[in-house]
Amino acid sequence: MAQDDRNIEVRKGSGKDAGFTRRKFLQSSGVGAAVFVAGAVKPSRLFASGQGSAPAVASPGAADAIAAAKDAYIWGFPLVLSNKYFQLALDNNVPLNRFSLSTRLSTPADKVAGPNNDTLYGFAWVDLTKEPVILFVPDTNGRYYSIQLIDAYGNTFTYVGRRVTGTAAGEYALVPPGWTGSIPDGVHTIPAPTKHVLALTRTLVSGDADLPAAQAIQNQYGLLPLSSYGQTPQAPLTPEAALNVFPILHLAGQGAQFFDDLGAGLALQPPPASDGSSLDRFAKIGIGPNQRPSQSQDAAVLAALRDAVPTSDTLIRKADYSTRVNGWSVNYKVTNFIKDPLLRASTTYYGLGYHVAQEALYWGPGREDQLLSGADKYSLKFAAGNLPPVDAFWSLTIYDSNFFLVENPINRYAIGDRTAGLQYAADGSLEILIQHDAPAQGTSNWLPAPAGPFRVTLRTYQPRPALFNGDYHLPPLVKA
Repeated sequence: MAQDDRNIEVRKGSGKDAGFTRRKFLQSSGVGAAVFVAGAVKPSRLFASGQGSAPAVASPGAADAIAAAKDAYIWGFPLVLSNKYFQLALDNNVPLNRFSLSTRLSTPADKVAGPNNDTLYGFAWVDLTKEPVILFVPDTNGRYYSIQLIDAYGNTFTYVGRRVTGTAAGEYALVPPGWTGSIPDGVHTIPAPTKHVLALTRTLVSGDADLPAAQAIQNQYGLLPLSSYGQTPQAPLTPEAALNVFPILHLAGQGAQFFDDLGAGLALQPPPASDGSSLDRFAKIGIGPNQRPSQSQDAAVLAALRDAVPTSDTLIRKADYSTRVNGWSVNYKVTNFIKDPLLRASTTYYGLGYHVAQEALYWGPGREDQLLSGADKYSLKFAAGNLPPVDAFWSLTIYDSNFFLVENPINRYAIGDRTAGLQYAADGSLEILIQHDAPAQGTSNWLPAPAGPFRVTLRTYQPRPALFNGDYHLPPLVKA
């Protein structure tokens, strides 16, 4: 297995499977995660409004209450977000333990933030509350695919896919915490940290002619409860754009209700014992499993809860853990598990699903809040033999200021290693032209930009070590 996936063991065979202890936090998402549309959050049925009246707690000092509330918002952000997405699936009659798979690549018609235009997307909510669930994958004959497995705390605890498990056909048992029992011979065991798991799929497409083959592969992804092993999994659902059921969720709009939802989430998905000291501190202001601190009779606590939400939400949104490399920003810190709660929250702020660094590195010019302008012209020039060093694929995608794909006259949303018709210079170099109007030299290397502010993201899937250790220098984005 790859180095960053060693925290979760994938075992093959049968026998007793002890429960899994989640040891670290994951940084799994950030700007560019492919799941959102703007909208406010309403209290959801997942969070039982009738449970856990406001607890009687010793009144902390005002400063202590404020600090604890701020930290609790940051610590609990990914859990509340994940549970709300799960509830939205239930509200929209999305079946559990069954894949929903897009039949086409992303376009501007999908109000989804930060999608790539390289892979077919899909997802399934896996419910492990009763028993393990078996994941089935076909032989993809070397084609890149990944099934990213994300727990209720936002942790990408492992993958099934080309980098981690290869491309041969396989069967994998997702096993809930504390479960003991026998797994059939030949089935690989993956301990899951929580009883709800989001499985996000990506299947590479190499142009329009390749789309049917990619569809045929992903349609063989399947899920089946262990008790039904031996039967045929249900065929995936095939909407045009599967991820449109994941809207942007502005959790700050909930105010103190956020902490009630956090309490319900803690009861539904127990945290690891290693976080006990944080939870003990949060309990001093009434935050805990099934508790409703928004109904506290302590005015200081209520004020702390209300004030913490906008302040902490801003901290999460503005947190910057990226490294500057030749004018580009990249986050090398995205791993399976990470201890820093602010880092974990910041990388789930725009949703779940950002890859760990070994799966994919994402590069953007400057800081996340710095935009390019359609009034200017830009170019990205790769010298001969100096394209991004990857074992899977690379692409440069353009977005508007909201991270939505951009309508343009040639229906091109990205340029990458599979783009047909690119023109190389006589010296073997490749120059990508990023501008609003069509270039005078033709459209072969043109990545159309909107007239107003915009962003670009360079994706490198299965990046080689040179991208991590500084041996390879991504060329700068040059403004004409």
